[in-house]
Amino acid sequence: MAAEKRLAYDAEFKLKAIDYAKERGNRAVAREFRINERMVRRWRQQEDELPLTRKIKESFRGRKARLGELQYHGHQSMLEEPASYHSRK
Repeated sequence: MAAEKRLAYDAEFKLKAIDYAKERGNRAVAREFRINERMVRRWRQQEDELPLTRKIKESFRGRKARLGELQYHGHQSMLEEPASYHSRK
């Protein structure tokens, strides 16, 4: 079975969904806009930050890159020479 393509929503869409959710509830928004109810809950938690982003930007798209965390934990050799790191036996 083919995996579903993940969609990204801009801040303006998220704010419209939040307004709709305040009137009718999270589940109604999920059905109307064909999105997951969990996404609506997460967007409602981000409601204060969303107006600060550009309206057309696909905002708050998942987790941040962990590159800085890898450097912090001493995995510098893995970052500098990934080919030699993976070829070790």
